[in-house]
Amino acid sequence: MTASRDPDRLIHAFLGEGLDELPDPVYDAVRDRIETTRQRAVIGPWRTSDMNRYLKPGLAAAAVVVIAVVAFNLLPGAPAPGGGPTPSPSVSPSEAEPSTQPSTAAGLPEGPHVLFNFQSLEGASVQMTVTIPAPGWFGDWGSGILLKNDNPDPPEGSGMIVFAGVEDLYVYGDPCAWSTTRPDTPATTVDEAVAALAAQASRDASAPADITLGGYTGKAITLHVPDDANLADCDEGIFAMFQESAVSGVDGVSRYAQGPGQIDEVWILDVDGLMVVIDWAYYEGTPADDVAELRAIVESATFGE
Repeated sequence: MTASRDPDRLIHAFLGEGLDELPDPVYDAVRDRIETTRQRAVIGPWRTSDMNRYLKPGLAAAAVVVIAVVAFNLLPGAPAPGGGPTPSPSVSPSEAEPSTQPSTAAGLPEGPHVLFNFQSLEGASVQMTVTIPAPGWFGDWGSGILLKNDNPDPPEGSGMIVFAGVEDLYVYGDPCAWSTTRPDTPATTVDEAVAALAAQASRDASAPADITLGGYTGKAITLHVPDDANLADCDEGIFAMFQESAVSGVDGVSRYAQGPGQIDEVWILDVDGLMVVIDWAYYEGTPADDVAELRAIVESATFGE
């Protein structure tokens, strides 16, 4: 995988046309916020250890938004930052309130967990809540990511990532040669997105199947990364699946494989006119119990507050 983008470089690139430096409190806050910002243009929790390997890091657009907001709130004379709602204490599995606590060293508590909480500037929203069935699952509130034992990598890793509120999905024609096979026209519907994934080179795709999840209809497809794939031979060492229009990272990649042999169960739904892409992934060597827990988490999904 490529390394995370350097926050210092982002900050100085943003300031290249203006101030030469930020006040120390602003600079420190911006660096911290960039490291913990989600890939979408929505500010939220993001882990910087293993989880940032599950999605292509670095959003220039999000970084600019973060810099502007944090700098404004921390410059002398600026009003106190409002911020988001304060996370409430974690709840016991017997209570109905979803967890708002990030993973601890032992993982998330069993019970409801808000996996994704998307809100667009136009007012569209998608909140996805799942039930954590067993210990050992890691993820931050609203981040869209869950990992078993904090490990998405082969040969035994497993986890899931969700993209909600998707409008345009650019599915690369060849995941290894992705930089030259980005389509001119994006997929804008569930059927178009699944058809593009089914046609992706070297993925050994299953036939698409109709599904219903949380009361919403969609389609599921299973994709594979070849066991003998050498990711180092791919463009920038990345075996890329797609680019979401809301993500404008330097390389344009929203989702990429962790390694050879990865099995992607991709479920795509239409939730009130917005696509929700759920990619839950594992390997042949992933313990069967972990895969069963992962499936149970996906199938537990509900949408809405």
